[in-house]
Amino acid sequence: MPGDSTNFLAAKGILLAPLLASLVACSAGNGEGLDANGQPIPINPPVSSQFQEIQDTVFTPICTQCHIGANAPLGLRLDAANSYAMLVNVNSGEVPALRRVNPGNPDQSYIVQKIQGIAAVGGRMPLGQAPLPQDRIDLIRSWIAGGAMPASVASNNLTVASSVPAAGEMSSAGVSKLTVIFKGDVDATLAASGTFELVDGFDRPVALAKVQVPDGRPNVVEIGLPRELAPGSYQLRIRGQGPVALADTAGHVLDGDADGAAGGDFLMSFDVSAGASR
Repeated sequence: MPGDSTNFLAAKGILLAPLLASLVACSAGNGEGLDANGQPIPINPPVSSQFQEIQDTVFTPICTQCHIGANAPLGLRLDAANSYAMLVNVNSGEVPALRRVNPGNPDQSYIVQKIQGIAAVGGRMPLGQAPLPQDRIDLIRSWIAGGAMPASVASNNLTVASSVPAAGEMSSAGVSKLTVIFKGDVDATLAASGTFELVDGFDRPVALAKVQVPDGRPNVVEIGLPRELAPGSYQLRIRGQGPVALADTAGHVLDGDADGAAGGDFLMSFDVSAGASR
C-alpha cells in the first residue's frame, strides 16, 4: 500500500542518515583532503596537471642538461617554453616513422621507448645517467595514455611562447624552417605570408615557401623557406594589427607586444653564423 511504502522509505532514511553523516565527517572532519574552497581534492590529478609535473621533475632538471638551445640534439628542445610543441605529434628525428609523443599510445611514442631503453636507435635516455625512476616513467606513460594534454594556460590572449631560432640566438646550423610556438591555438586560415614576414639585416624581404599550422599541433606555426638562410641578421614580424592580423581559433587577436591587450606586432631578431650552409 502507498502508506506502507512511504513509512518504509522514511524509516530507511532515518537509518541511513547517521551513516552518511559519519562518512562525511570521516572524509572532511579535520579539513584534510579538502581544497581552499572546502571541496574534496581528487585522488587522481587532472590530466592537464601531469604535463606540468613532468616538466618540473623530468624535463627541466634532467633533460635540459643537453636538450636546450640551438645545439639541442636533433633540435629537440625540452625547456618549458618549447617542450610540448617539440614532442606532441612530432615525428622522431631518429625514427621518423614514430612520433616523439603519440597521444593515446605510449608504446608507439618514441620518448617512451627511449626512456625505457628499448628504442631501435641510440642509447637509453637520459644518456650517460641513471635511468629515470619507474614512477616518472609511469607518469609519462599515463600522461600520453590520457591524450598528452598540455598544461593549462590561464589567458584569453594569443601570445608567442617561444620560437626556433629563439630571439637573439646565433644559429650555426642551416636554417630552412622557422617555428613559432604560441600560447593558444592559432586560426590556420590567418597563418599566411601576409601575417608572417621575414626580412634580412638590410630590411629586404625574404621569400617564404610555406606558412602552416601542422596537423595535431594547433599552437604551432611552421614557416618553410625555399632555401637555407645565408649568414647574416634577420627579423621575423608577426602581424597583430592592421587589415590582417593573426588571431586564435576563438578570434582573439595576437598580443604581439605582450602588454596584456590584444593587438601589436611581434618582432623577433636572430642571426645565422658564417658556419651555416646556404
